[in-house]
Amino acid sequence: MSFRKPLIIMTPKSLLRLPEARSSFDEMVEGTSFQRVLPESGVAASNPESVKNLIFCSGRVYYNLIKEREIKGLTEQVAIATIEQISPFPYDMVTEEANKYPNARIIWAQEEHKNMGAWSYVQPRIHTALQRERLCSFAGRGAQASTAAGNKSLHLLELQNLLDTAFTIE
Repeated sequence: MSFRKPLIIMTPKSLLRLPEARSSFDEMVEGTSFQRVLPESGVAASNPESVKNLIFCSGRVYYNLIKEREIKGLTEQVAIATIEQISPFPYDMVTEEANKYPNARIIWAQEEHKNMGAWSYVQPRIHTALQRERLCSFAGRGAQASTAAGNKSLHLLELQNLLDTAFTIE
């Protein structure tokens, strides 16, 4: 007996109108399935040896990262992968994506404060997926008691610091 499951999306309204956040119908026909991790598919994927940073993220920050990568001209040096399903954690797919880029520094980027987003959940799992041979660093806002800066200029400064940290090439 077949049945249908409702799709519940918890996302900012801004993504509903963002053209880059749309999927084609070809990705939703019979024979397709949910993708737990969306791997890098751009220029960086074609030359993985030259990638210096592999950024894992989830949610809206992905679009900020893509835009900043273009602005900084780092499309060949920075790969960005989105973890679409955080729990249960996709160990196999994270390992596979990290193994594609053996010279890359692994980074988790999130727009939320360090103590409020997925970081505390994904960090030990990424380390386990990589068998602690490579560690994952954090790019995001520092720990805070409140969820928002309360000031737009401070919010934008924190976002720019997140992006600068994520795109620092060592």
